[in-house]
Amino acid sequence: MPKSKSEKTASPKKTPVANQLIIAQLLCLLYLLTSFVPLFNAMDFDAPEWLYVSLLNVVSLVFLFKHKDFFNVSTFDKKAKIYSGLLVGFFTVGCLSMITAINVSESLVHLARFVNTIVAFYCLYIFIRHDPKVFFHFICKVSIVVVIFYSWKAVQYFSGNSSTARTSEFVLGFQHCFSNINIYTAYLVVQLPFVIYGFLYFEKIWKYISGLAIFLAIVALFFAASRTAVLSFVVIFIITIAYLLYGIIKHSAKLKKETAFLFVAPFLIILLVLNVNRIDKNSMNTLDDLLNTRNTDYYSGRNYVNQNYSKEKEIVSADVSIKIESRSSSGRFSLWKLAFDNFKENPVLGVGYGNYKAVGKKTHYINYTNSKGAFANPRRAHSDFLEKLAETGIVGFLFYVSLFIAPFLWFIGLMRREKDFKTQYIYATVFLVALGYTLDALLNFPLERAPIQLFFIISVVFILAFARRQTTSEIVLSSKKLQLVIFGVLFLFSFASIASNYAVFKAYQLQREMRTDLSGKALFGDGKLKYSYENIKERWRDYPQLSYVGTVNNVFLANYAIKAKKYDEALAILNTSQSYNVDAFLVKAFKAEIYLNVKDNLDSAKHYSEQVFDGYPGFKTNYNMLKKIYLKDKDTASLLKIMHHYTKHNYRDVSEWKTKSNTMYDFTKDSELMLKILDTGLAYNKFSSKIVNAKKEVLGKLKFKSYLSNDEVKAKHQVAYDFFVKQQYPQARKVFEEILKTNPTDYLSIQNIGIIDLINKNYLDAVKNLSKVIDAQAFSDGKAEYSRGYCYEQLGNLEKAKEDYKTSRLKKYPQAISLPESKYK
Repeated sequence: MPKSKSEKTASPKKTPVANQLIIAQLLCLLYLLTSFVPLFNAMDFDAPEWLYVSLLNVVSLVFLFKHKDFFNVSTFDKKAKIYSGLLVGFFTVGCLSMITAINVSESLVHLARFVNTIVAFYCLYIFIRHDPKVFFHFICKVSIVVVIFYSWKAVQYFSGNSSTARTSEFVLGFQHCFSNINIYTAYLVVQLPFVIYGFLYFEKIWKYISGLAIFLAIVALFFAASRTAVLSFVVIFIITIAYLLYGIIKHSAKLKKETAFLFVAPFLIILLVLNVNRIDKNSMNTLDDLLNTRNTDYYSGRNYVNQNYSKEKEIVSADVSIKIESRSSSGRFSLWKLAFDNFKENPVLGVGYGNYKAVGKKTHYINYTNSKGAFANPRRAHSDFLEKLAETGIVGFLFYVSLFIAPFLWFIGLMRREKDFKTQYIYATVFLVALGYTLDALLNFPLERAPIQLFFIISVVFILAFARRQTTSEIVLSSKKLQLVIFGVLFLFSFASIASNYAVFKAYQLQREMRTDLSGKALFGDGKLKYSYENIKERWRDYPQLSYVGTVNNVFLANYAIKAKKYDEALAILNTSQSYNVDAFLVKAFKAEIYLNVKDNLDSAKHYSEQVFDGYPGFKTNYNMLKKIYLKDKDTASLLKIMHHYTKHNYRDVSEWKTKSNTMYDFTKDSELMLKILDTGLAYNKFSSKIVNAKKEVLGKLKFKSYLSNDEVKAKHQVAYDFFVKQQYPQARKVFEEILKTNPTDYLSIQNIGIIDLINKNYLDAVKNLSKVIDAQAFSDGKAEYSRGYCYEQLGNLEKAKEDYKTSRLKKYPQAISLPESKYK
């Protein structure tokens, strides 16, 4: 009877233990699934992901506090305490760096995210140390499934469009569910060691699934072809194969088939990938095509030159010699130098944790090249190590580096003590996960990306958990009061983190709404927005002060004030926001726009626009505005000067080489100068089809008489006019086209061709021709605007029609004046 009674009391004790471990694994799984958090209409995935982690941290803390005795939550071994101290030390220095911060709100945003890392480390360590081998196998299986899921996206996209050429536009079209392709590939790479372990040591179905995951992951990595991830992959595979060979030779490990597969698979996969998405249908792609993808403009021009090799000298001039500055000026080296320069200015506390976004970047921008001249604010140094050196100074940097060095030293200790090869390989797997993260941290910014950051934390936790099993040196925190203090601090900081992450998430959502609403709308036009200025003001958030890319967030609010025609209020908003980051280029550019378009104050517009251009010559929107200012001011010398300056510094903008050549021709009527400009553009942008086609067009025109005199043009116009009066439109069009062969900027001919298109109801063609005339500001009579407005009306685009009719009325065009109000209001 006593024995039976004893059995009855023993069985209920086992059930809670099993349940607690199952829940711990479930919580661990939820951490691993951070990458599956939807965007929720935010500007970037980082906002909802960090909010998710902060909420999950609180759930984990509640669970641990409820089961604190089972998990022994107040007991830490020495190494775990040291690592916790390093995390807290780095966080403390980050807090102190706010003293020198450019933008305190940005420091708070990123410190709140680092709190997530500290709390997640604590929770995962307490979970995993209970039985590290069980958790290790569990995480390996989770990674196998996750890697298959995400790898399949790349395989499906690239192989599913196998006949599409591998251009940069095609690669950018890949929807990978991450903010950019570097994050996607880094996420795959850090999990690859777990997957390889499964292939080597799991049995039956899991072994085959692991093999499939390895195959798909390598295919995905080379299809996506992020150079940093490919480097990490190569290093991980070299170490893995070398270590397996060591195991086979020294420990007689029965892994010969698996090692052979791992050795051969990458070469076969590279061969496969090079034969998909061929650029040249007659030959496979090269590794350079894979790792340095170029745009369609380059490949189209290259194909033309290759097919017309005998004419290459005619198209690609050998007479123009150029010197392109090192690409380091607009790549990672420039950003690293910027970080180091900022460290030298603030060596003790840095510029403030998370403040790399806000530092001045003129030395980077001065040679920044972009094919579209788009505004770009690099928010990261593309090296977490250098970024933290700049942001937290030398003390913070030493703490940060220690977070990598300490686990590495403990890993070496583990490998020295362990004699069993299979167990050694478990440790090696964990090390390779950390190594993949470290390589990415040297060249990218995984610290701010929760899905990748968590895998580094997990790798450190495993090293600590396995090391703990080798030692008896533990520090026991037996005081219950101390337990309450620890959990009280963790809960307090976790809730503060939730508050910050939620505020950032809501701000990102509002930014998405505003950007979508403002996109494609003329800032000083009458196009209506979905949201009113008052609505946006009511929903406005002052935290954080910088947008998701590091520009001043208040620029959005100022845009709505402009659309509401509250220009003074917009200027006031911009004035108060100018100190939020050092450059404030967007703030100054919008102030220049207000002074140009509303205040009619050319001096102020020029002042701000020139400030932006001097610091960031490649910012095309501001550059175009400055051109307008100089045209209005009739300052031809300054206009030509900035055109030379722009193309020198942003030589990748092929469209501007064409614009520059046409502008110079307008002023000089010198076809040879026009050709020289195009040749220079082609030297900077080898094989650019846009420049090749422009040059072909000029060369074709030079076969005719180089230029018609004004009298000759007038005579031809009269001939065309006679045809026009007789409604012989095809004949009139032919004469106008003859004029344009030699005088390509004869806007009267272009306008008349547009009107012929209008008469023939070819409204889309008419809009194209009339837009050329309007954009060139060729005439002030309003005829072109009226005619284009009529075309828009017939096409059903009433908003644009009204804008054109309104402009035509301002220019006193008679037919526009006689329009009923419904046409232009």
